[in-house]
Amino acid sequence: MVVVEGLRAADRGLVDPQQPPRGRAEFVKFLWTQLGNVDTLGLVPDSCSPIFFLRRPRIPKAEAQRNIVPIFSRLSEPAAPGPELIEPSVSGHIPALDALRGLAIVLVMVGHFSHFDGMPPVVALDRMIKTIAVAGWVGVDLFFVLSGFLITGILYDSKGGRHYFRNFFARRVLRIFPVYYACLVVFLVVLPRLFPNDSGFQAIRSDGFWYWTYLTNLKIAKFGFPAFPVLGHFWSLAIEEQFYFVWPAVVLLSARADLIRICLLCIVGSLVLRVAFVLGGYGDAAYVLTPARMDSLAVGAVLAIAARSPGGLTRITRLAQPTAAIVGAVLVTLFVWRGGLAPWDPLMETIGHTLLACFFGAVLVLALTSPPKTFPGKIFDSSKLSFFGRYSYALYVFHAPILFFHLDRFLPLGLVPTVFGSLLLKKAVFVTSAMAVSVVIAMISWHLCEKQFLKLKRFFPYQSPENRMGPVRPAPMPAFSSPPLVTSE
Repeated sequence: MVVVEGLRAADRGLVDPQQPPRGRAEFVKFLWTQLGNVDTLGLVPDSCSPIFFLRRPRIPKAEAQRNIVPIFSRLSEPAAPGPELIEPSVSGHIPALDALRGLAIVLVMVGHFSHFDGMPPVVALDRMIKTIAVAGWVGVDLFFVLSGFLITGILYDSKGGRHYFRNFFARRVLRIFPVYYACLVVFLVVLPRLFPNDSGFQAIRSDGFWYWTYLTNLKIAKFGFPAFPVLGHFWSLAIEEQFYFVWPAVVLLSARADLIRICLLCIVGSLVLRVAFVLGGYGDAAYVLTPARMDSLAVGAVLAIAARSPGGLTRITRLAQPTAAIVGAVLVTLFVWRGGLAPWDPLMETIGHTLLACFFGAVLVLALTSPPKTFPGKIFDSSKLSFFGRYSYALYVFHAPILFFHLDRFLPLGLVPTVFGSLLLKKAVFVTSAMAVSVVIAMISWHLCEKQFLKLKRFFPYQSPENRMGPVRPAPMPAFSSPPLVTSE
């Protein structure tokens, strides 16, 4: 009876619009494929071929019917155009996420260039601007939230698909390793040989093991930041890589509810761990160790799961605005009270990172769900921010090292006038010039290196369990709802 109703539904066209079986013949083929699918009968086949199904042990009729009925229930109902039906596409991108990446890297670059500009503030205006600018380090927390969101979404959607680990790690390697190791070759191999008497280059060369193995955060946690911090910012890349190494197994082995519990445990546990580190006098460990920074990654992961639940992110959009407003107000209060958002401030080392994770999580939801004509929608549709977002990885890798080539020697800063004793114009010229040089290097890196390796991703397409024989494909985007969860990762 169930099969007859399914055939009638196929004739009427009441099937999933994403991959509609047209007519009885295709419907029977669809049913046969579903019977061979691990998600249909709860077994673990070594192949999705229907031939495997013929080799399975006999299943009681009542149990088989219970498992098959949901298939026809889905087929007999037209799919609503909600965000929960949107699948990720590995070939596209979300402009709003590019803009968020752009915002993150601009914050980081402004923070670093302002901190290392070599021009101590003279007047009150200079001190105020520098206090605001150096708070740009919070962009790293935004990067972590974005990473948790994108990586968890990719893993969740490809969970159960063929070559789950192989495709994920191969695509990560193609995206990350070329630029990272090219930078290491320059600073750990080439420059130390060109400048054998330079103590800074010789020092980082002696620390090469930690950089080559993505363990530099462990060294910093034990011995502190290096005196010659040309690659000191690589601690965050180490956190990302360690997250990539563990998280795929966590997502694969966890049911949806369990994965949410794990994320919540990570949020609470990382805060408790940072408090313990700070009270024990290990502030650097609280700042750079992966378990202590999991709250930002976990917030992004929770949002990725929510985006794939019934109703998608639109269910929590109404909470995003008050959350961003309240947490933002708390952060502003901390800024005024503590005279800035210094990363070594005990409050920022503990509760501060959790507040930033919640704030940027709310911003992420607003960026993804705000209609284009609203104020948030216009901000995150910015082509300027998206430009920086496109080159954000190479910008992050290369922006700090250029500081140690004494860029100020090549700039006519002496010709820039002071205004009532303020060095603000000189600082603006320096920061703008440093960002421009970083962009040029990042664009060269993109076109000569990154883009060439990314072409190889086509050999490692992500696959969903519903589409085991091919890559995950995007679905149409409904108007004024969550955009398709597509990434170029």
